[in-house]
Amino acid sequence: MGCHRICVIHLNQIGDLVFSLPLLKALRDHYPNAAIHSVARPYLHGLLEDSPLVDRIVTRRDTLPARASLLWTLRRQHYDLLISLPRSEEALILAGLSGARIKAGFAHRPWDAVLDVKEVIQGHNSWFNNARILARLGIPVVQDNYVGLLQVDGLPDVKGLPWRYAVISPGASRRRLAKAWDEEKFARVIAQLSMEFGLSCVLVGGNDTAECTGTIVAHVERLLSGGVLQVRDLAGKISLRELAAVLKKAKLFVGIDSGVMHMASALDIPTVGIFGPTDPFYVAPQNARSMVVRKDMACSPCYLRGECEHRRCLQELGADAVVEACRRVMGA
Repeated sequence: MGCHRICVIHLNQIGDLVFSLPLLKALRDHYPNAAIHSVARPYLHGLLEDSPLVDRIVTRRDTLPARASLLWTLRRQHYDLLISLPRSEEALILAGLSGARIKAGFAHRPWDAVLDVKEVIQGHNSWFNNARILARLGIPVVQDNYVGLLQVDGLPDVKGLPWRYAVISPGASRRRLAKAWDEEKFARVIAQLSMEFGLSCVLVGGNDTAECTGTIVAHVERLLSGGVLQVRDLAGKISLRELAAVLKKAKLFVGIDSGVMHMASALDIPTVGIFGPTDPFYVAPQNARSMVVRKDMACSPCYLRGECEHRRCLQELGADAVVEACRRVMGA
């Protein structure tokens, strides 16, 4: 199948964007002369704008005029291949009306009737499933992970960072409550990293994690009571590209299963991922210097989005297990 113009419609989350990078790499290597366009939400552009895997970023917004403009833009390109990574009705309708010669994506009846090539998703949106789409298209996988594929150059300078620090991403937003780990346990990990490795701490997260990170800071101050640990709480205060700048200089990342964790792993930062209801088979960090810490339970993974009756998979996970994982990924 000859392709001169290719389009990829991306999912809306940071982690899913990172999981799409090996797919873009496969397309670039298989069709080196093709123009590759990425359709992505505005807040994800910062992760693609420096990428050699993409020739153009097309913005996807939710207003009716923006949707009409996007469809018109896609139809004018006359794509040879369009891959829709979302299974939403909107994305599949967009694919169907795009006029692309070959349309590929994941099954979602009845909307997937517009697709020429489709695959049934297994488990969770992930690189594992993206690789299966490539196999359906007969496109070889050239790199089976995202490590080193997140190209972010000319990053802004984030002032006031400690000299040596770990990035901590508790991520306990309302949307991720089922993944949340106890704030006091995070504080105990931070205090131990300070005492054992001399690492300061930079807390990151969205606007809706400020209460969580503030609680962690209070616990750390109580545990160290007069110690010299420097803590920077940047939750809700930095852009995505500033976050990338913070991660690139970190000595260690510790956090729940999240897009930030995958950014750290893609940048090859020693990474410790704290897992509860999600399945590391599909969404574990992919760099060699990484570890998943989880409590083996019959009911996990369950992918529960809200609160369950006990959440023992995270409640019974202790700080010592996370600290030991930190020692191992840092080679101590």
